[in-house]
Amino acid sequence: MFLKRSTYYLLFFAAYIGALVIEKPVYSVNTVQACFSYMFTVIVHFSIFTLMIVVNNSFLIPNLLDKKRFSVYVASLIGLILLYTFFIGHYNAFIHLILFHDEMIETSSGFWANFVYGLCCSVITAMLYITQKWAQQEEQVKNSRINQLQTELKYLRSQINPHFLFNGLNTVYGYIDIGNSQARDMMVQFSDLLRYNLYEADVDIIGLEKEIKYLRNYVALQKARSNDNVQVILKINYQNGATKIAPLIFMAFVENAFKYVSRGDSVINSIIMELNEEAGLIDFTCKNSYEETEPSPGGIGLNNAVRRLELLYKDRYQLDISKDHNIYDIHLVLRP
Repeated sequence: MFLKRSTYYLLFFAAYIGALVIEKPVYSVNTVQACFSYMFTVIVHFSIFTLMIVVNNSFLIPNLLDKKRFSVYVASLIGLILLYTFFIGHYNAFIHLILFHDEMIETSSGFWANFVYGLCCSVITAMLYITQKWAQQEEQVKNSRINQLQTELKYLRSQINPHFLFNGLNTVYGYIDIGNSQARDMMVQFSDLLRYNLYEADVDIIGLEKEIKYLRNYVALQKARSNDNVQVILKINYQNGATKIAPLIFMAFVENAFKYVSRGDSVINSIIMELNEEAGLIDFTCKNSYEETEPSPGGIGLNNAVRRLELLYKDRYQLDISKDHNIYDIHLVLRP
């Protein structure tokens, strides 16, 4: 990218050097003041030339040519070149007669020569700009195709690995003693969690009842692996299981609760979750105790959850997060 930009600017400076050759200044530099006067003239010429190119490439092309307003762009470009020609034709008088009080620099080019020169340089630099932009777009398209192919490959691999995983789980399930009902139930719950993540949650919206089933299985597994001194309570009350909801929308908050819940013997350790649905309005709360010595609950998971809510529900959600007396409280309301 840097080399491409460097090439563009080198071509730009080459065009300006060509301008100096075309102008053919007839000036005898035999004093320090005359030398300084000539250098100042070159700087002013270059500044006007640069301003014309910048206005064309940064304003006219993006706002007019790219939006296919061709007639307005042509008229604006001609007006810009006329301004350039006017200033180029009058800068000598101002610099030499007023600032330096020396001789005028006579040039071989007149009004139309400056106009044609300005037009040619504008067209050339515009073509360079458009060519560079086209090359960048082609590179983006190429990268997009590569990413798409990589995604397809990952998807195909994901279709192979889950089948092997589920077959393996079924095999393990078959080897668990029939009398060990708790282990067999946990295996079924774990299998349901995987199936939901891989096959059912890959949609924009899903039925609330399926999400509740997933939540119950997740909480049951986490409760089984938690210490006995952690009280886990899940309360669910809903009227319409077909209410649509974004999949896994509560999971970041639930996972956060199990990750940061306090586990000390001298305190009350608890995770209390409650989900209520009425007339499409979903009210979810999740409270967990935490220790001050542990890192504050939160992080990337919660940030991603907030980002998902903003993208999927925009003005249809309300999220309140508070910490008080070692209780981390999350209250989420989703409106239909």
